[in-house]
Amino acid sequence: MPDFSSFDPAFLPQGFGQSEALDLDQFVDDTLTLTTIEGTEDFLQADLSSVSDIVSTARHRAAVTVHVQGTLRRLHASRLYSTAAIPLPGPLRQEPNLTPLLHSLQRGTLRTLTTDHPIRFRVGSADSNLRQRVIGNIEASLGWINDPADWDVNITTDHASWTAQLGALYFSRRFPALDRVPWSTTPLVAETLVRLAKPTSGARVHDPCCGTATLLIATRYNTSGAQLSGTDHDASTLAIARANLQRHDVYAELTLANATPISAESGSLDRVISNLPFGKQVGSHESNASLYPALLHEIARTLNRSGRAVLLTEDKQLLRTTVQRTKGLKLVKERLFRYNGATPSAFVLTRTRR
Repeated sequence: MPDFSSFDPAFLPQGFGQSEALDLDQFVDDTLTLTTIEGTEDFLQADLSSVSDIVSTARHRAAVTVHVQGTLRRLHASRLYSTAAIPLPGPLRQEPNLTPLLHSLQRGTLRTLTTDHPIRFRVGSADSNLRQRVIGNIEASLGWINDPADWDVNITTDHASWTAQLGALYFSRRFPALDRVPWSTTPLVAETLVRLAKPTSGARVHDPCCGTATLLIATRYNTSGAQLSGTDHDASTLAIARANLQRHDVYAELTLANATPISAESGSLDRVISNLPFGKQVGSHESNASLYPALLHEIARTLNRSGRAVLLTEDKQLLRTTVQRTKGLKLVKERLFRYNGATPSAFVLTRTRR
C-alpha cells in the first residue's frame, strides 16, 4: 500500500476549488482511498466502520481504504480525512489503468458528479512526456477535458501508484474555510485531539493558546451545547479566530490575554484542549520551561474531578517532566502524529485523587 504520510493537508493543486458538487443521495459501489495524517488512521477507520453504507475498511500509514456500497452522505460528512481518491493500478513510470474510472462512471463516485459538462481533469506528474501520454489516453478513452485551471478530477501520484482525487471530496470543499497562521493546528489533528478529550454535551471547554480557534471549532462540531472559551496573546491572531468562528457559526468567548492565569474558578472546567507553543513553531524551550509549569498548575486548579486535558506539543520531555511535578495531574495517554515534517504528540491528562 502506498505511503501517504508526507501528504500536506494544506496543499491544493493549481486550479482547485471550482469543481461541481456531488449527488450525495445516489447509490454508489466504489473503492476509495482517504488520506489523513499519521496518528489519526484508527479514529478515521472507527468513524467509518459504523456506517452501514461502508462495507469494509483497511488501515494504512496515513490513509484508510474504504469500499462504499450506498450513498456518499456519511462519508462526505467525516472531518477526519483530507482527500478521497480512486486507486488506479499501474507503476508510476507507466500510464495508469483507467478501468476503475470506467467503473466509477458507471456505478461509483464519479457518477454522482452533478456537472453539466464533460468531466474536467488535470494530470500531476513531473515527467512531462508521461503526463502528455496520460492526458491523451484519458481524452481518447473517456472523453474528458484536460483543464488544469478548472478541474473536477486530479490524476496524480503518491509514492507508489496513481490515484484519481475527487475535488468535491477535498476537506476544504466539504467544510467552510479556516483562515490560518503558520502555527495553526491542522484541522485533522484538531479533530483527533477533540476525540481524545471526549467532551460531553454542555461541557465547559477552554483553550488557553487558542490561536485561530481551530480546536474550539472542532469541539463544537463534535459535541452539542459546549461552552467554549479561549485566550491568545496576539490581537491579530484573535481577529482571525473571530472571523473563523463567525464563518462556522460557532460562539466562543475569546479574550486577549496570556495563557496563564486561566480566568476560571477552581474546579469549573470540564476540558482543556490546546496546541501548546513549541520550539519549531513559536516560542522556545527556554520560554516553555516557564510556561508549561505555570499552565499545568492552572489546569490542575481549574479542571473538575472528572476533567480531562489534551495538550499537543513537540517539547515532549519537558511536558512529561512537568506533569510528574504537578500535583493533581497524571498522564494517561500519549499519541504521536507525523505530518509536514513535524512529529508532535498529544498528551492526555486527568485529575488525580486528592
